[in-house]
Amino acid sequence: IDFSFGPLHVKGYVNPQTLGLTVTVDILGINLGTLRGNLKNSGLTIKVSLFVVKGEVKLYLKNTNEVWIRLHLEVTFDGTFDEDVKLL
Repeated sequence: IDFSFGPLHVKGYVNPQTLGLTVTVDILGINLGTLRGNLKNSGLTIKVSLFVVKGEVKLYLKNTNEVWIRLHLEVTFDGTFDEDVKLL
């Protein structure tokens, strides 16, 4: 996975056998770290509450075999980013 949209950049991978997920997340150039989760359960949700950006990003499984990202981010100086995008 290597995805950018607005203030968000996500890079990482999905293990196709276990549906384990490892991603590095940057918002407005601020690295939130490397996060791990499993798409099989409820996916991976990252809640953000920083000075210039608030909201959440969720990576999840849709239609049993598609990896999607849902983002709802409100950036103080750049508006709202509210999208669902298929990654894989």
